[in-house]
Amino acid sequence: MEEILDTSINTRVPRRVKQALEEVANDRRVNPLTFARTLIDEGLRRERHPGIVFRDGPAGRRAAIEGRRLDVWQVMETVWASDRNVDESADYLGLRPDQVRAAISYYAEFPDEIDHWVQRNRKEADRVYAQWGREQASLRR
Repeated sequence: MEEILDTSINTRVPRRVKQALEEVANDRRVNPLTFARTLIDEGLRRERHPGIVFRDGPAGRRAAIEGRRLDVWQVMETVWASDRNVDESADYLGLRPDQVRAAISYYAEFPDEIDHWVQRNRKEADRVYAQWGREQASLRR
């Protein structure tokens, strides 16, 4: 989800911070300034949404529940499937209710981002299911 860059912040940082930024950005094969923008944005999001962290994966960087292997989009799909019942969702996912509420709070501020991940997952599930169907059909020949 690219946003339009419409302002700048100039700041001085210790040499070690600049070097660390460049090293990590290089390892990730991204521009250091782009990576710095990502870190600032995610740091602010974490401040506003305690319990939410950001993780890299094959499909990209996404919001997740701190200390768990669940993404916010997965929690939201469970909440919707449980008729928006926080306690039932928490029990099903093995989370505390406050962790489910953290995902809901994050979704409330960034619905387009999470909806994107939900759609992406649904498309991938459809693709994998179709592939499975073709494989099953090929076994019947």
